[in-house]
Amino acid sequence: MAARIYAVRSGEGEHVRLEASVSELPELLADETVTVWVDLDSQDGQTKRILEDVFSFHPLLVEDAFADATTPKLECFDDYLYLIVHGLSDDDPGDGEVHTSDLDLFLGERYLITHYRVPFEAVSRTRERVKREPSFLARGPATVAHAIIDILVDEYLPLMEKLDAEVDGIEAAILDQGGPKLLERIFRMKHSLQRLRRVGLHQRNLLSRLAREPFPMIPEEARPFFSDVHDHMVRVMDLNDAYNALMVSSMDAYLSVQSHRLNEVMRVLTVFSTVMLPLTFITGLYGMNFDHMPYLHFEHGFELAMGLMIFVAVTMFLFFRRRRWI
Repeated sequence: MAARIYAVRSGEGEHVRLEASVSELPELLADETVTVWVDLDSQDGQTKRILEDVFSFHPLLVEDAFADATTPKLECFDDYLYLIVHGLSDDDPGDGEVHTSDLDLFLGERYLITHYRVPFEAVSRTRERVKREPSFLARGPATVAHAIIDILVDEYLPLMEKLDAEVDGIEAAILDQGGPKLLERIFRMKHSLQRLRRVGLHQRNLLSRLAREPFPMIPEEARPFFSDVHDHMVRVMDLNDAYNALMVSSMDAYLSVQSHRLNEVMRVLTVFSTVMLPLTFITGLYGMNFDHMPYLHFEHGFELAMGLMIFVAVTMFLFFRRRRWI
């Protein structure tokens, strides 16, 4: 479904839900007693006609709405606000990282337009509420926009709990295991946290502006609700910064552990090489092809050579143990 239109007429304490179509939008927008929510979930020609012809948005703004926005933003015009907010994406590419998708909102005094490519649970839940309670839409477009953004931001909190568990798992695995898989796991977590930080910083600033700046499209009584959402986003960013610091420490710890393990291996190999060096010298010395050498034809020469090599090896081993090199 490309366009869903929800309209409510308010008057004399009653709120009447109206069945509306795209062709009836101009008439509804002209009626000052009607509040309209247009929900667009595609990028087809009808969506473009609604944005450009019915609402007369600038073509460059429509182009921004159709583009894949990497960061949230807010633009204020004379009679509407254009917002891009990011929520968690259900379109998982399967790389194990966290991904977000953009949601476009056009907020006027009596209308709200939502536009997206990937379905959002926040929009679905708000849509169901509007169907059940026409009075909810009658409270104003800013109230509906707040409900959507509030759910989007709250969805980050369970994600942060999962990331917390993943960080703990990585820290525990650093001492127990190593190798490319753990390193890949660390980099995957770092990429997710960096992506969330890039999105979250802009989204936090956007919510701060909605809560503090006097926009005509947002009633004064709605500002505390946007301030509450801003506080939730601040909490998410604080957790993200803490996890990012832990991952930097985990990366350093991983490299230290790997270096320590490498040093342990090199120490063992060095000890073996050092022990074998005099033994190799002895066998090499009596492996030379000379006719006249001491003890060359000695009856117990082999036993003597083996005893000498064992004595040298044991002596060097005890020396290394005493110095605690092994």
